[in-house]
Amino acid sequence: MDEKDIDILRLLRDNGRMSLTEIGKEIGISRVAVKKRVKKLEDDGIIRGYKAIIFREDNVKMLMEITMVDDDYEDILEYLNRTGYVTEIYIMTGKNRIHATAVAPDVSELKYLARMVSKTFADKIKTLGCHGVKEIVKDTLGGITYDRERRTGLKDGN
Repeated sequence: MDEKDIDILRLLRDNGRMSLTEIGKEIGISRVAVKKRVKKLEDDGIIRGYKAIIFREDNVKMLMEITMVDDDYEDILEYLNRTGYVTEIYIMTGKNRIHATAVAPDVSELKYLARMVSKTFADKIKTLGCHGVKEIVKDTLGGITYDRERRTGLKDGN
């Protein structure tokens, strides 16, 4: 991967709908050259897909921090993966830790999810911490960036 590939990735990250022609103009190569590079990035698994990121103001987001009793957590990973509310699952560094993000239209649905995880895997979970997201400050996938003035009411330099 060279500088042109990195430029293509940056442009697509910022605007996944940018045309190959626009990308080519931006980085100084032909549309055909961009197409070949994008295809190679896709084939190599660097570009894994294209999708619309949908933000709904009324959705509630919860972060789940799960510490397992031991390293036997395939069942809980499978359970979380099947759950429609769960959008991300990570196996963390440290001792037997999983992090999951869940999104739902109502907090009661997320509370129900947490109760079901706790109940279903009671013998395997050492600790389960659930935290509702109060405010999203930065989310590059969702198009949210930090805005000091909006958050504090202060203009830069004040």
